[in-house]
Amino acid sequence: MLPVVQLGPLSIQAYLLVLLLSAWAGLAIGAWAAQRLGLDGNHIYNAGLYGLLAGLVAGRAGHVIAFWSAYRAQPVEIIGLNTRAFLLWPGIVVGLMVAGWYVRRHKLPWGPVLDAAAPGALVGIAIADLGALLAGRALGAPTTAPWAVTVWGVARHPSQVYETLAALTVLAVTLRMLGTRGRPGSVAWVGLLGYGLSRWLLEPFRAESTSILGGLRVPQLLGLAAALIALWALRGNVLADD
Repeated sequence: MLPVVQLGPLSIQAYLLVLLLSAWAGLAIGAWAAQRLGLDGNHIYNAGLYGLLAGLVAGRAGHVIAFWSAYRAQPVEIIGLNTRAFLLWPGIVVGLMVAGWYVRRHKLPWGPVLDAAAPGALVGIAIADLGALLAGRALGAPTTAPWAVTVWGVARHPSQVYETLAALTVLAVTLRMLGTRGRPGSVAWVGLLGYGLSRWLLEPFRAESTSILGGLRVPQLLGLAAALIALWALRGNVLADD
């Protein structure tokens, strides 16, 4: 593991650097994919950047509100760089809303925009998963498999590697689809289908996960729901083509 990178007198969280890299790479790939689809890549880059920044602010604000009693005692922590001090869902919702506002404001076609965004999102996910491995986050479940990695003295599934490989596999499919004349939106739905299935299949290899209803894992249920929605949408596209 490489939790901290030492740059002279500065100690920087490796995970933070990887997240910055994943964001930049995702935006760059999204802009490139947009050019392949005949869109202005700058629009995709800007929409993603505005959405990302808004999501970070919302995620941090949500964490501050939820744990105000702790922040009230140490207000300087509100502007700290702790990558754990974010709430995921407020960030995702606000980020998507801001990106959607940008697309609507500039009257961009939704299908091609989503098709361009899908490869970028998958690249960002793949890099972020590798960052989690370096930082010792999203730990895998204990295992005796010969390819196990030892973290904190326990042999575990390299679940972050599984998820990276899954994201790269789905990415390869979406990139191949960019060169075809498919129905607008199909690339995005295929990306969602692949990612949803990977979350459903790989979540049991994680050591910890939010659970409900007697042990059902929330990410698994969300992944399955995403896959089913994508299948329904793709079926609609096929019927429309017929």
